[in-house]
Amino acid sequence: MTTKEKEARIITSAQKCLQIISYMATENEELSINDLATALAINKSTMHHYMATLLREKYVLQNPENKKYRIGPEAFRVGESYLRNDLPYQEIGALLKEFYDEIGIRIYFCIRSGEKAISVLVREKSHLIYGHNLVGASVPMHASAAGKVFLAYLPEYERERILKKTGLTAYTKKTITDPEILNKELIEIRLRGYAVNDREYDETISIAVPVFGFGDKIVGAVSVSGEPSQITDKQMKKLIQQLIKYGKKLSEMVNNVVLY
Repeated sequence: MTTKEKEARIITSAQKCLQIISYMATENEELSINDLATALAINKSTMHHYMATLLREKYVLQNPENKKYRIGPEAFRVGESYLRNDLPYQEIGALLKEFYDEIGIRIYFCIRSGEKAISVLVREKSHLIYGHNLVGASVPMHASAAGKVFLAYLPEYERERILKKTGLTAYTKKTITDPEILNKELIEIRLRGYAVNDREYDETISIAVPVFGFGDKIVGAVSVSGEPSQITDKQMKKLIQQLIKYGKKLSEMVNNVVLY
């Protein structure tokens, strides 16, 4: 094998590993060797070698029970370093702590990643969770408070593109699966300035408000999430008022940010 052929092989291998990570990030679920080999049209034996390399470097993790793979902490660290260039994480984290101290309920700061809302900072029990499995977790747009906030404030063509690609999968009996009902709710979200997710993705309740950057474009969402016992109808009104207050504070903090 010539030197040029070796260089081409190394570059191809690196490219395939990056494609694997990108695909796993998009799917956001545990995947088997067969799943990955089929989806990416890579020989199963070769895929084993790629995954062994990624596992060794902690770009993926393997579930010891079912032998399936998921995105690992190193992949998140690399992606998070890009996000840090655009968002003032320390300042946002400090504000989330102030907010958490007021309400004592888990708080998320989310951004949009493709067709999902992804949590990049989580505040819980007076600690900023960083690199925890809650950080980097993504939720579907139509079945989460943060996701519905993004849908409500995105341009119509972008919203339609996302929903056409993802569909309206039912995760619980309460998930909105009718496009007309979802559109009506998105209009209401824009009018009132917040979104509510009442056990539409799992058994938790969440409320979210938008965070606006440069040109009043949505760059993030701040959300509170808890069990029904934590977010009762009686508490809802006060939590919404507090969320709106902190959403405005965060918008002032990132008013020069543009996320692409």
